[in-house]
Amino acid sequence: MDHKNEISGGYEHKVQYYETDQMGIVHHSNYIRWFEEARTDLMDRLGFGYDKMEECGILMPVLSVSAEYKHPAKYGETVRILASVTEFTGVKLTVRYVVEDAVSGEKKVLGETRHGFVSRSMGMVRLKRDYPELYRIFSDLLEQGKANGT
Repeated sequence: MDHKNEISGGYEHKVQYYETDQMGIVHHSNYIRWFEEARTDLMDRLGFGYDKMEECGILMPVLSVSAEYKHPAKYGETVRILASVTEFTGVKLTVRYVVEDAVSGEKKVLGETRHGFVSRSMGMVRLKRDYPELYRIFSDLLEQGKANGT
């Protein structure tokens, strides 16, 4: 399966009032939620969403998360979250996020999440051996990210 055009465009999110503080600025914790929304959307667009992964018995827990805040997002704005795979070993995965204003392109936040692949019993899963289709999907995304300089 060719995934080269499937991650273009990113995931869009309109900033809701409840996500902001009294100044109308997004609370920092919401960006982490948006990372998950964008990652979930990416997986769905690739045809191997979390529901399908879990049906196969694969879980993908977050091992770490980081965010670098550049400019605040504000109530009423629409942001685009671009998600790209920057590291994939078959056992671990790193996803990079760029949160930008959907209109101006101004960078709001840069972030990263690291994940492992485990079974329901929390044993390590080796995708190359156990789930070659999913291994190819992530390998293709990693190669695409390298080609795009991400």
